[in-house]
Amino acid sequence: MGKAYFITGTGTDIGKTLVTSILYKVLGRLGIKTTICKPFQTGYQDEIGGYPDIHWFETRLGVADTGIYQLKPETSPHLAIALSNKQVEPSIVLTRINELKKKFDVVLVEGAGGLAVPLIEEETTFYMTKDLIIDAQMPVIAVGTTGLGAIHDALSTFSYASEHQLKINGLIFNRFNHSSIIHNDNVRTIEKLLQISSLMTVPVFTHIDEELDAYIEKMMRQKSVIQHIQEVFDCAVSKS
Repeated sequence: MGKAYFITGTGTDIGKTLVTSILYKVLGRLGIKTTICKPFQTGYQDEIGGYPDIHWFETRLGVADTGIYQLKPETSPHLAIALSNKQVEPSIVLTRINELKKKFDVVLVEGAGGLAVPLIEEETTFYMTKDLIIDAQMPVIAVGTTGLGAIHDALSTFSYASEHQLKINGLIFNRFNHSSIIHNDNVRTIEKLLQISSLMTVPVFTHIDEELDAYIEKMMRQKSVIQHIQEVFDCAVSKS
């Protein structure tokens, strides 16, 4: 039986799909049988004839059928469900994740937005992202940026996780500019405040097709980074 990990962001449009893709490729290079699941995808795009993240995973990574619920309105999941008049059941998502865990060593479950996003509106409350994480017993990998506001966003995410007993296994910084004093200080400050060592820093890619693979090749040569990845994805250690 494999293990599922939940990929969340410290905000919206933070780069979770890119980071999920990097983790998928790196784990694959380590011999870890990995797949991706996107339980809730909103925002149909006419120009691609589909949903952006699911389309990316299929066309760029060759991973098909990553989606479970696709909702055309580009809103938060609970509102998209209401606008679509669609029946959505958490049990369907949990069953799919469990089925994937039987076939793969690692299942990367990409969330919608951050940890505090409501997924399904119920009669008196909401089924929240945190509820899905708890029900599926998933450790969390958090993705954050490094520009202005990064410290507040990271601390808020970790505070929310702690309040709801969610385990954050790793922190990844996206859109990192190594020449920026602000970016470097934000990473240092966040790591010091949270007493955590980040898993990796991902730069901005201007030509992603060429640069992404080169970035992964460089990462594979960094033994300390690979060791950290193996520690975070603890079910993979014995397989690499």
